[in-house]
This record gives sequence, structure tokens and C-alpha cells, in this order.
Amino acid sequence: MSVDRSYSPFEVIRAYHDRGMMKWGAFATGELTEAQCTFEKEQKKDEVIHPLSPHAILHLLNQSFTNQIQIKVTYQTKNTLQVVYGFVSEFISSQVRIKSTDKIYLISIDQIIKIS
Repeated sequence: MSVDRSYSPFEVIRAYHDRGMMKWGAFATGELTEAQCTFEKEQKKDEVIHPLSPHAILHLLNQSFTNQIQIKVTYQTKNTLQVVYGFVSEFISSQVRIKSTDKIYLISIDQIIKIS
């Protein structure tokens, strides 16, 4: 399909050839990339961690202590989630002491959300 531009006194306008949809490719790709990034951010916001029951938390901590199995503990401090890898070394009233390779953590059992 061509457009008749013979009316123009300028050679540049008469010789112009429209590239069609090719000129919109960069805009479409940019919009698609932006939409995918927005979608991924929304997916991460929707990710919900369901806390274990207190009974399950105590059971898993006790198994780790008895068998000296390394565990991954996810616990909440203020508004952030912290992750610790280590071995349960001691129970102190409502807290648990976890030995990591570089540090010893004293975590309240009430703060623990997930153990794996």
C-alpha cells in the first residue's frame, strides 16, 4: 500500500516510504517490559508466609536439638524477616539459642515464623 504524495513540491516528501509497524516496535517492547516488571513486583507483594503453629515450632526445634540437625529459622524482628542457619544449642524459658557458623543467636520462640 502506498500513499500518493505527488502533490508536494519537495522531493523528500514525495520519496518518503513509511516503514509501517516497524516504527512502533520499540514502544511496544518498552511497554511489555514495564508491564512484566510491574507484574513481578505485584507477585512478590502477594507472597504470604504462613506461620507455623507454636506446637509445630517447638516440635521442630526439639528434633533439631535432639538429633543435632542444622535448620533454617525465619523469624520476625520489627518489620523485617531474618533468616538464620544453624543448630539448636539450648532452650532458655521462651527463647532458643541457635549456633550459626559465625554467631550465636538468641531468638524468642514467639518471633519464629518458619523452620525448614
